Amino acid sequence: MSSSFTDCYDGSKIFSFLSNRIGLPIDLVNFLIAQIAALCLARLFRKPLRVASPEFRHMVCLVIGLLMGYFCFGKQAIHLSVLPMITYVLLKIFPQHIIGNIVLAVSIVYLSCIHLHRQIYHTADYTLDITGPLMVITQRVTSLAYSLQDNLIRKEINANSKGNLNDKNRIDKVPSPLEYFAYTLAFQTLMCGPVVFYPDYISFIECVRDDGMAKDKVGESEPSPRRAVIYKVAGSVAAALLYLSLAKKYPIKALEGLVDPTSEVSRSWSAVYLLWYAYLSTLVVRCKYYHAWLLSEAICNNSGMGFNGYDNDGTPKWDKMSNIDVFGFEFAQNMRVAIASWNKNTNAWLRTVAYERGGAAWRTARVYSLSAVWHGFHPGYYMTFFAGGLFTEAAKKVRVVARPLFLNSAISKLFYDSLTFLTTRVAMTYATVPFVLLHLSPSLAFYGRLYYSLHFLALGAMLLPKSRYAIASQTEPRKSNSKSIETNGEANGKLKIS
Repeated sequence: MSSSFTDCYDGSKIFSFLSNRIGLPIDLVNFLIAQIAALCLARLFRKPLRVASPEFRHMVCLVIGLLMGYFCFGKQAIHLSVLPMITYVLLKIFPQHIIGNIVLAVSIVYLSCIHLHRQIYHTADYTLDITGPLMVITQRVTSLAYSLQDNLIRKEINANSKGNLNDKNRIDKVPSPLEYFAYTLAFQTLMCGPVVFYPDYISFIECVRDDGMAKDKVGESEPSPRRAVIYKVAGSVAAALLYLSLAKKYPIKALEGLVDPTSEVSRSWSAVYLLWYAYLSTLVVRCKYYHAWLLSEAICNNSGMGFNGYDNDGTPKWDKMSNIDVFGFEFAQNMRVAIASWNKNTNAWLRTVAYERGGAAWRTARVYSLSAVWHGFHPGYYMTFFAGGLFTEAAKKVRVVARPLFLNSAISKLFYDSLTFLTTRVAMTYATVPFVLLHLSPSLAFYGRLYYSLHFLALGAMLLPKSRYAIASQTEPRKSNSKSIETNGEANGKLKIS
């Protein structure tokens, strides 16, 4: 471990001996220790703390979260408290009808300052820093503020209507300081999410099931999450092992050699091999996310959060706190499904605070812009989100035009599915390389080595004329029933990117 790394990292160095022995940076070692400890402590909420008062359960979540933050981030952990303090004051002093917009603006400015500080002073020094938890806290405080703002609108609608709104996500009043800070700093999801919306957190604290029934304090009215926890921990371990086995073979830093015309990458790699290497190196990066998100989800489930009712066959679902659908992403046949499978709770947050606000004409731009700023200011983020937005719109146009041509037989449909699967893999790899390279020069060199081919293809796809099949389907009369309207509304409301 270099001296510059040691000087920059503010977290605990108690386990430096373990870091040196296994060859992992101390920040990642501390992250693993903190998450394993959280997985074990989470079990307390389903057994001894099951009969404890909500106040005591709040306090335990808060204290463990604070200790975990200080262990991993040292003096930087002060930001974990400052941002919630500022936003809580805003909730108290500003009018409710604008509080969501105010909290979003202040939170993004605060987070942006921390992003810029890291980008200027600590670039590439270490992987784990305070911006990760601050990004999660930003999601929590803004979603809560917008719930309060929206509740005022619901009250006004209710006052002029005969019916009663029964929205399980409504928040009637500003939480108490204990409730607010325990929610924002709850240890289960502090390190890497997923974002937990306030009503779900309160239901967990007050032992209320997803279907609204109170959990039996003595018996077991909710199914055990043991199988889900074991499954997700196993998936997390598998992702970690895959990362360790491939990280040294396919490092993403090798693509930085594209900026040097004399390097082996520039001189001898063909475009096909470059794409293949980029796919494997970005897969390595994704494995880190899979490992962290699956482990965090297991922590939530082990504490009793995340129960989402039952399947049609009676199988309990523990996916309410799910942040990633690994197979859904890796085997997606189009960009929309791939994006919807990645960082799912962040997609829900973006839909709440950006997609559903303002006019419909700028929905996509608002979502991509907020997501980019929320991530930081490295040029690679903006290049990825621009490409992602372009490819998503182009893919929708191609699907409308081309898909009806392949529905005449099972063989042609299989060919279409195989082609779209391969195309999605190529497009997703092409789009996400700048996201992991971060910097402008290697990202432009990567696109330049491929002659910006997918950008031009996507722009060309936007000019495709509608096929006669697409025109016929649009002019064909549709049945108007409540079920179809509800389904279409849900599909249209899930524009997702993160």
